[in-house]
Order: sequence, then structure tokens, then C-alpha cells
Amino acid sequence: MDKTAKNIKESRTHYLVLDSGVKVLHRKTDANITHVAFLFGMGSRDELPNEHGMAHFIEHCLFKGTSKRSSSRVLSRMESVGGEINAFTTKENICLHSSFMTEYLDRAVELFASIAFDSVYPDKELEKEKGVIIDEINAYREAPDELIYEQAEELLYPSSPLGRTILGTASSITTFTREDILKFWDRNFSLDDMIVCVSGNYSTAKVCGVIEKRLAPYMEYICKKRPSRERLTPAPVPAVQIERVMDTHQRHIMLLSRAYPYSDSMDYTTLVLLNNMLGGPSMTSLLNMSLRERHALVYSVESFYTAYNDAGTAGIYIATEEDSYEKALHLTYEILKGLCTIPVSERTLSKARRQLMGQMAIASENELNQLIALGRSYMRNGRCDSYEELRKKLERITPEDIMRVARDVYEKDKITMLTFKSDKI
Repeated sequence: MDKTAKNIKESRTHYLVLDSGVKVLHRKTDANITHVAFLFGMGSRDELPNEHGMAHFIEHCLFKGTSKRSSSRVLSRMESVGGEINAFTTKENICLHSSFMTEYLDRAVELFASIAFDSVYPDKELEKEKGVIIDEINAYREAPDELIYEQAEELLYPSSPLGRTILGTASSITTFTREDILKFWDRNFSLDDMIVCVSGNYSTAKVCGVIEKRLAPYMEYICKKRPSRERLTPAPVPAVQIERVMDTHQRHIMLLSRAYPYSDSMDYTTLVLLNNMLGGPSMTSLLNMSLRERHALVYSVESFYTAYNDAGTAGIYIATEEDSYEKALHLTYEILKGLCTIPVSERTLSKARRQLMGQMAIASENELNQLIALGRSYMRNGRCDSYEELRKKLERITPEDIMRVARDVYEKDKITMLTFKSDKI
């Protein structure tokens, strides 16, 4: 174990690197529930053209059996003691996570180590899972409010894996084999891009001891030298406007533009704050107050900001009736124009800071989500802002910063628009 683990100061969050090179994040709590997450820095953006959907397919198939356990035994390993296991895939991550009572830490870490590094991917199980995923793909096509998010990024990153859907296609999924899975995992796995995260009532020394013990059988594979993986930053493309006819009774609108990558920069933090002001979860966001509260034009409106390692996406989603479409779009562009040309007041900015800090404090009550978010930050940067550090960053943001970032991201000629129009009109 790294010496820093033995003498680490008492605090809520501990980040360290073991002698083996394994990164560990431990959040000490007084709860009788523990959360564990194995986070890997590989996702759908790492797929080759013939691997579209592979990362998500692997996420599904990780529970299909190891050399020592059948699929049913894998699934029951934590559920038999009242725990839960699950996984998810993003464009840059695969994550395994589990929640359970405190006494079962060793059981959970042992299970996840075997799933990650000893899954056997039986052909029979793979074939069954292909059908499940194809059903998922078809269900997505019937949900325009979800489908539009994926199709819009195709327009923003047309020549990059970042622009492809995470789910893949029915034709790509059916071709995958066990050998394809192993090749993808071995090509993209890196010790540098893995972190084991634990939230629970233990000493950090105990957490590290369990992780060292349960990863020991796989250290030869984990530490294997591999060629450096290259992720190509997506090239910029001109903004476009696309309309597609869909089986939907509403008009669905997505306004999308390139934004800042994930980083410690003030521009990243400023855009997080600006996005929250524009269309975050608050009922008093600019878009919600104008389009829904004042004018009753929309059923749903929100903005979002997704930051990747080397790129970012900022967007606005609107669902409205056809006869409200033009006015809703006009008002949205007027709001964006105002942000780009008129500095917000100090009073408005002060309120926005307090609002964001409050929302983040409430979100931190979800310990599992907080653990995974921290794990991502530490895996990317080796650090994460504390609540106080973030508050100080927000205090440094000025009205002019908000306006400058708005111009970078939301000027009209930089915005790609995708709309889904009803086929019944």
C-alpha cells in the first residue's frame, strides 16, 4: 500500500494510488450502507466503425458469467444479501456499481474484480443479450424525446465516434462475438483509466487492503503494457438545420452547439453556471419562465451541458405543439441573444450562484451518484473541487464572463438545429 494511505489525515474523501498503480477513492461515512463503483475510462467513443454499440453491449454482458460463476450466481451474489448491482455506459466510461450493507464490502469488490477481469462471455448468453439490446434500440426509436438527443450529436460530430449513438444498431449488434469483446476490452483498458470508488464506514487502510487482495489475482493483466490509445478530437463542422418527419404528435426541437471540454478552467465552470441559469432544473430558469410560465407554449424545455475529455456539447431541448413552434423558437433565440449582448445584473448573478450551490448540495445527498461523479473527476484530473473551492470559483465569475461564454457557445450562427415534425401534419 502507498505510504500516504497509512498516514492519511482524517477527512471525508481520500484519493490515493496504491503501489500497484490502482487508483482508489474512499468516502468515509457513518452510514450502514456501502456503495462501490468500478469506473473504467472507455466508452462508445473508443469503438472502431465495425464496433458500433460494443461498449454498451459489453456492459450488458459483464453479468453473464465468469470462470467460477454462472450468470445466475453473478446476479445473486449481492442480491442474496439484500444488495443491488448495476452498470451503465457513456461515451467515455463503463461503470459497475453496487449498494449493500456494510459487512459485505469484500464480497462486492471480489465480485466486481471477477466480472471485470474474468468474464467468459458464453455464446448462448451473448445471443440472448443481443435480442434484449435490439428491443432497447427499437424502444428508443419510439421515444422521440430521447432519440433526438442522440441524433443531434450525429450532426455536431459527423465524422467522430462521439456522434454515434451509444446503443449501436441492430445490424452491428448481431455481428459481435466473444473474441470481438475481448479485443475491444484489451485495446481500451488501461490502469491509468481505472478507479475503484468506495463510500462506507471503514478506515481507508481497510478499503485499500480489500481492493489489493481482490485485484491481486488479476494484476498481471491489469498492469500489462499496451499501446497508447489515441482519441481524435472531433473536427469543427458548420452549423446546419435539419427537419425530420417522425411518428409524433408534437414538434421536438434540439438546438446544439460545440462547447468546452471537461477541465478545471473557469470557462468550464462559467458554462455550468450559465447553463443552470438558462434551462437547468429550477422552475425559475430563463427558458422555463418565458416559454412555459409566461407564454404556456411548451410541455417541456431544458438546457444541458455535456463535457467530454476534449470536446463539449451545449444544447436546448423543446417539446411543443406545432402551432406554438415558431413563437417558442423565436423566444428562445431572443433569450440567447440577450445573454450574448447584455451583461446580467450582479443581483441576477448572485442569485444564480446561490441556486447552483444549493442544487449541488442537495444532489450530494445521493451518495452513489456523488461517488461516481467524484470518481470521474479524480480519474480525469487527479483532484476534485471541494464545496468551498467551487464557491470561490463561482464568486470570481463576472457578468462579462457570462456574456463572453454565451457568445462562444450560443451565438445563432454557431447553433445546429434538429427538429422532429409530426407525420400527421
